[in-house]
This record gives sequence, C-alpha cells and structure tokens, in this order.
Amino acid sequence: MTADTAFKEFVEEEGLTFSLLEVDSLQYRNLVDRFNEVKVKLRAEEEERLHERARLVLMLNGQHVGEDLRSLGVGS
Repeated sequence: MTADTAFKEFVEEEGLTFSLLEVDSLQYRNLVDRFNEVKVKLRAEEEERLHERARLVLMLNGQHVGEDLRSLGVGS
C-alpha cells in the first residue's frame, strides 16, 4: 500500500471484493480503521522524510540544523 492507495484498492489487496462488502458491517468498519491507521503511518513517515531532507539541505548549506525548517517549506 502507498499513500495514494484508495480504500477500494486496499480492500482488494486484502483479498476481498469491495462490491461484496456491506457498508455498515463490522468487517467494513474494521477495514476502514486499518486503512486509516496505515494512511496516518504513511503520512508520518513521509513527513519525517521531508524533515530529514530539510536537515540535509541545511547541513549542506552550512546552516545550523536547528534552524526553523518552516523556512524551507517543511511542515506547512
């Protein structure tokens, strides 16, 4: 799964048929919860990669690593 994966794709990656799921079923709600958890984790990992890139840019430019990363457009 990637950050761009849609819920339907996620369901099908789990080996299920999206059109056969009952929207208010426990199985559906559990899948939604898992999908959302994975999405949050992927977003956090991407944010960390952006921060790491910003730190590297600062280091390469000879600037202090603790400088406000928002000046580089990170976290906005």
